[in-house]
Amino acid sequence: MPSLRATALILVSALALGACATTTTEGGRSRFVAPRQLAEAYSEVELRTLLAVTPDAPCSDADCEAHRAFRNQVKRLGTRLANASREIRHELKGAHPGFIFFVPQKGEIGTLSSASGSIIVFDGLRSLGLEDPALAFLLAREMGHVINRHHDENSATNIAVSVAATLVLPMAALLRGTAFTVSALTSTSTAATVATTAASVAGARAIKAIYRPEQLREADLVALKIVNQAGWSTFDVAESLLRANHRLGDDGWMAELQDSIALLKGVAGIPEWAYLPSPVAEAGGVAELLTDDAALPAPAFQIR
Repeated sequence: MPSLRATALILVSALALGACATTTTEGGRSRFVAPRQLAEAYSEVELRTLLAVTPDAPCSDADCEAHRAFRNQVKRLGTRLANASREIRHELKGAHPGFIFFVPQKGEIGTLSSASGSIIVFDGLRSLGLEDPALAFLLAREMGHVINRHHDENSATNIAVSVAATLVLPMAALLRGTAFTVSALTSTSTAATVATTAASVAGARAIKAIYRPEQLREADLVALKIVNQAGWSTFDVAESLLRANHRLGDDGWMAELQDSIALLKGVAGIPEWAYLPSPVAEAGGVAELLTDDAALPAPAFQIR
């Protein structure tokens, strides 16, 4: 028989899974979400874990002043965005906790958030030299993940996969008749625990990767509503991000940002060729996006 500890884990996980519910996004996508309190607990643990494993990058001397200036910029923009989101709360039709913005001294470039409304901006992001409209959009995008209950959706996936791994992995071993069966079913050995945990993490990551593009698009669209309400036009935001585009990479968090920029260009009606090529940017040039009535054949652009 399974150990008392394993049985308790199965029961707790099953109860948590039973509390999850199916909802539909504003765009019509069906998804499975965990209850808010449970999602907040799950995502908070995940957030703290990610922060713990991300190397610190303490500032020194003049760099500390730059860090304080960036932190104040985030605080100022975050306050403006939080107020704007409250003004259109009914239009957003999603979760709306109080938002808190943090700028930990981490060298990574990126942003994070949790279901409880914590928005994390790594200090490394200031190396991109983002203007207010661009940085405001990135903050609003994390707010969009919270409002769209994407953390609740991810937590439900984690719970479901954990239950499946806890139940299926020992059964699979039993059917194979392997020696691992005895360990998996009758002991709380480290090997069995690690195997189940690894299966849960890998399975959950694979499933979340499937619907991640839709989550990103949903967060982008909510972010646009918030920044527009806060006073920035979609064109302003897209143009601001394009001016920093040559400093962006093409993997991980920055690859997702590239997708957001592509969406913004489409919504704002900016031609595909209307951007500053990186060689010119490195030389210190400044691009001027052309209006429709002054547009020239691709790939024309002005530098001054």
